[in-house]
Amino acid sequence: MAKLYIIPIPISENPLEHVLPEFNHGIVKELRHFVVERIKTARQFLRKMDREFPIDASEFYELNKHEGYSFQMEALEALKNGQNVGLMSEAGYPGVADPGSEFVALAHRNNIEVIPLTGPSSLLLALAASGMNGQGFTFNGYLPKKDPERASKIKEINQTVIKTGYAQLFIETPYRNEMMLKDLISYCHHELMLTIAYDVTGEKQKIKTKTIGDWSRAPFKFDKTPCVFVLGN
Repeated sequence: MAKLYIIPIPISENPLEHVLPEFNHGIVKELRHFVVERIKTARQFLRKMDREFPIDASEFYELNKHEGYSFQMEALEALKNGQNVGLMSEAGYPGVADPGSEFVALAHRNNIEVIPLTGPSSLLLALAASGMNGQGFTFNGYLPKKDPERASKIKEINQTVIKTGYAQLFIETPYRNEMMLKDLISYCHHELMLTIAYDVTGEKQKIKTKTIGDWSRAPFKFDKTPCVFVLGN
């Protein structure tokens, strides 16, 4: 029976061996069918993993270029014909703050075995390094871009932390990270803790947890690098 492998992709420019186990390489080298976020990025990853990877003998089903997810039937047909399929996003873990969950759900509905391979997820790494509540937490994805929805959402997660103690994780488009911090300082209780997990696993990695009040006195210096925010107590 064919299997769907969820393939994590490095979230930084570090060498693959720093973040992916050798076991993954052995699995991926045998695959010839891939559901991917972008074909160009997928090809680059496969070449980096193995210079001799037979790209031209492989089939790629691109998430972003198939209206109505019509590609899913093609990839599902490959699985039904006994071909293992790999699922890849641009970076990080497919299906977790990245595309892919719909195809995973489709695989389950068709009794296809789904195997998640070990690899980096910036969300879990940020939470583990934050010192926040790892027993109860919520990932909120991207917060609204504009007020009043944005202010309302920040105030809501502020109250959730105070009432439940659950850590609240969220992300922002890198060029708006500085504005996100300013808004958190404006709308959150200054005794709450905030972790900024910046360039996780990358060369510029910085993971700092301080009170909102402390961040207001010494703001983080951002550039256009992805980071994860964790609000807690």
